[in-house]
Amino acid sequence: MATYVIGDIHGCFVEFLMLLEKMRFNPDKDHLILTGDLLGRGPYSLETLNYIMHLSLVDKCADAVLGNHDLNFLAIYYKVRENTPSNKLESLLQSSNVDKIVTFLSSLPLLYLDTKLKFAVCHAGIYPHWGLKRAKLYSDEIQTLLNDPIKRILLLRNMYADNPVNDSDLKCDLSRWRFIINSFTRMRLCDKNHNLDFKHKTLNAQDAKKLSIFPWFNYGHPSRFDEEQYELYFGHWAALRGACFRPNIHALDLGCIWGDKLCGICVQSGEVFTVKSRQTSTAKK
Repeated sequence: MATYVIGDIHGCFVEFLMLLEKMRFNPDKDHLILTGDLLGRGPYSLETLNYIMHLSLVDKCADAVLGNHDLNFLAIYYKVRENTPSNKLESLLQSSNVDKIVTFLSSLPLLYLDTKLKFAVCHAGIYPHWGLKRAKLYSDEIQTLLNDPIKRILLLRNMYADNPVNDSDLKCDLSRWRFIINSFTRMRLCDKNHNLDFKHKTLNAQDAKKLSIFPWFNYGHPSRFDEEQYELYFGHWAALRGACFRPNIHALDLGCIWGDKLCGICVQSGEVFTVKSRQTSTAKK
């Protein structure tokens, strides 16, 4: 039995199938975890979601965490957010099983944690102050809210803001929920005081350094569970091109939606698998 983690798919269904074939993924004995952003911007979000739901709910061989595009789809479905053509979500929103897709996405956590194999999966990262044990508690809190149809809408309505930028005062529920979601699904850069920076997401490492802002994984020990070191896999940040230069932390979004590659890794062996994107966009995430 092998365990694989795959980076952001974004509705690139053909590449997803190609990568599973290259991995020789066997749903009867292997396990798959996805880093979120399953849908959006790509050509086949509906086909991608239907297949992932089959792997998860029928074959019982797949898990996933939520990304910012998955949450954005939920907000659009509940009319909290307007859809735009660039999302390419029309087929998903008009599908006959859209309610089942919404239920499935709403059931997903922000953090997948395997205490047996000692690894974790999230979309954007783990806030530097947390560590995996605290992060799991916050993930559970948001997952409980999303599983409640009433609280789900309240959460989505108050999700879109850049503040608070740190965890110094999270007594207000709405602020705490927003900070947790932003950390798990949008975070890239922090300053020396661990304040989240959302203004400079396209900066390269050299230019970010001039502004004294650095990748979240430069700080603290985000991949520790208590005092034990885990492997941590994340997506979201295609501009890294897989390079984060931290032992035990693995960046898996190689920008398939932007015309680069879809990437996966075997947890047990560390073997990396990639397939070339069929998308033609040259935009930068």
